[in-house]
Amino acid sequence: MSRLRETATFASAIAVLVVAAVGGVAYAVLSLTANAHAVGKRREAFVAIPRFGIERSSANVSETAVPARAAARAVVKRVVIGASVRGRPIVAWAFGSDRAPRKVLVVGCIHGNECAGLAITSALRRASVPDGVQVWLVPELNPDGTAADTRQNAHGVDLNRNFPYRWQPISDPTYYSGLHASSEPETRAAIRLVSHIRPAVTIWYHQHMDLVDMAGGDRGVARRYAQIAGLRPTCLTFLSGEETAWSNHTFRGTTSFVVELPAGPLLRGVLARHLHAVRAMELGQRSGSATQCDSITPAA
Repeated sequence: MSRLRETATFASAIAVLVVAAVGGVAYAVLSLTANAHAVGKRREAFVAIPRFGIERSSANVSETAVPARAAARAVVKRVVIGASVRGRPIVAWAFGSDRAPRKVLVVGCIHGNECAGLAITSALRRASVPDGVQVWLVPELNPDGTAADTRQNAHGVDLNRNFPYRWQPISDPTYYSGLHASSEPETRAAIRLVSHIRPAVTIWYHQHMDLVDMAGGDRGVARRYAQIAGLRPTCLTFLSGEETAWSNHTFRGTTSFVVELPAGPLLRGVLARHLHAVRAMELGQRSGSATQCDSITPAA
């Protein structure tokens, strides 16, 4: 999607929101209760989010699509934060109030052939949210890659080499970094979301190194996740154009880190450990030094 098209889509979304407001439809977040969920009614909900390229939320959202346990405790909204090269929507789910002082972002899949993290984001949609916390879930940042079972997006770009911090041209087809920094619509969608919500913690799921990369931000945060999940905490060597490096450099005081899941689908017990680890992040837990690496591991 070109920047011109993104701007045009933004304008269309704002127009829809204005019409909805005139028609008396609330364009705040979709607030669900356990009773409303039981009735199974359908409501229209629009979400206005400043600075996003695409602002139209899911209209006519079925309440039955939102798990009862989450609906009973949290304000829920679905936001299309962008579109892939092929036009597939990139969807984010937010659980909890926008006024919550702590925000956590979880991205299930950025490389289309490394999507075991989708089991975690799916389970998190059924989980409750602690008071004072808003949890954002982006199951698939790279829907074209997932559909094609490829690491790269539809332009052949490794999105985790396309972020603007210390971007470098990489011609290797496996890790091709794009024509320039932030050249890809999926990258720009992630940048807009992170810039808007400023999450205290961002978790990116990858495969298959079976470790937690604590290379930036507060290393005690990633270390605590690793302890609970039963993974080895380490610092991977620096790679240009990574999201975690961009986010940790741009938003000081926040922590973005990578969880490298093992190969294959997650077993039930392993999934449970990761859900406990995410809850620890929601609660602000950390362990040990904020600056020291437990070890150094060459990045793949």
